[in-house]
Amino acid sequence: MKLDPVLQRLDNGVRIAAVPMPHMESVSIGLWTDVGSRHESGEEHGMAHFIEHMLFKGTPSRTCAQISREIEGLGSSIDGFTVEDHTGYQAKAPAGKFDELFSVLADFYRNPTIDPTDLEHERLVIHEEIAMVRDQPSQFIEDIISEAAWGANHPLGRSITGTNESLDAFSRGDVLQFFQRAYCGANTVISVAGNVEPDAVMDVASREFADLGKGRKFDFEVAPSPLSGHRYEEVFDPEQTHLSLAFPGVARSDRRRYARKLLDVILGENMSSRLFQELREKRALCYEVQSDLVSFSDEGLLQIYVAVTTENLSEALEGITNVVSGLAQDGVTEQELETAKSYLVGQSRVSLENTASRMMWAGECLLFFDDWIDPAEVHRKIEAVTLEEVHLEAMRVFSGRQFSSALIGPIEANGVLEDWRETVG
Repeated sequence: MKLDPVLQRLDNGVRIAAVPMPHMESVSIGLWTDVGSRHESGEEHGMAHFIEHMLFKGTPSRTCAQISREIEGLGSSIDGFTVEDHTGYQAKAPAGKFDELFSVLADFYRNPTIDPTDLEHERLVIHEEIAMVRDQPSQFIEDIISEAAWGANHPLGRSITGTNESLDAFSRGDVLQFFQRAYCGANTVISVAGNVEPDAVMDVASREFADLGKGRKFDFEVAPSPLSGHRYEEVFDPEQTHLSLAFPGVARSDRRRYARKLLDVILGENMSSRLFQELREKRALCYEVQSDLVSFSDEGLLQIYVAVTTENLSEALEGITNVVSGLAQDGVTEQELETAKSYLVGQSRVSLENTASRMMWAGECLLFFDDWIDPAEVHRKIEAVTLEEVHLEAMRVFSGRQFSSALIGPIEANGVLEDWRETVG
């Protein structure tokens, strides 16, 4: 039996989704503010991520250790994340622990102490996190391809973690002010999925959040059309080179997003994709190659990532050229399209059997579209995409030769990439 979600909006703007899954033993809870790194000014670079860390440090009624003990004592754990356009916190526990878990999470979300001593300690922790990211090229390249695509002066082109310099400039007053502006009713989304009655969710959520100040939505700088920039970070390892290419994408609400997503699957999202088959299976050039579709409310990117030995970079670029040119010139086959549709719809259906995935789906629907979107409707739209629509998207993406690039590797690898860019650009 299909059970529809129950949606509610409190007078202060808090949006709530309850997704009943009575056959499950668990419940998953998500709390979001739709404020992320793209909502920061230059002086606030890294602030949203910093505040995510500070929420874990305690409230007037619970220390950091008490929060951890209470949540873990309920058979749960909590995770937080910051991305460009939102910040989220999620936990999963046995369904019978819903009320207790929600109360802890509400206190955690609403009442961080932002103690000066904790702030200084966490500043040091994030300095270490920044250093760790820079030491992991597969992660660090995400920052530099964003800078290449959006520009260093645009919020989407800046790292989510901030810099050592921006972190050191934050005062407690700065952090507290940003928190109070971001974590308000107008920006807050609550999503719950699992073996819990929707009425109980609404009662508890209203009890904990009805008196939260309404506030207002954050403004943000509109994204430009993706640039054709290049960023390079030299490392002294002559063996390994990490490469990322970013082509124009689409906004989240663009009607072309289904055809573009299928194109991404066929390009490089799984093991049967053209990039995987060409670069790894046929040529044995790499261990990891993949593509990914990144979408925001106003723009997007289609990205390719590959890690290869430096001596294989030129051949890898040749293989990438062959794949994208083939897609632009000839489109995809009927078998490829049907396989990609089955993959997308099948992965979605399997994922949504899980309370955490249902919770995420409902929360992201409210965050991005301010309403529930039935997964079955999305599946129908995927199934309706034609060969001609995917080919048209391939031509739009790849025929114009508009792309940005980022490379982490020795200087000779950057020379190879620069030569390739001149040839195909």
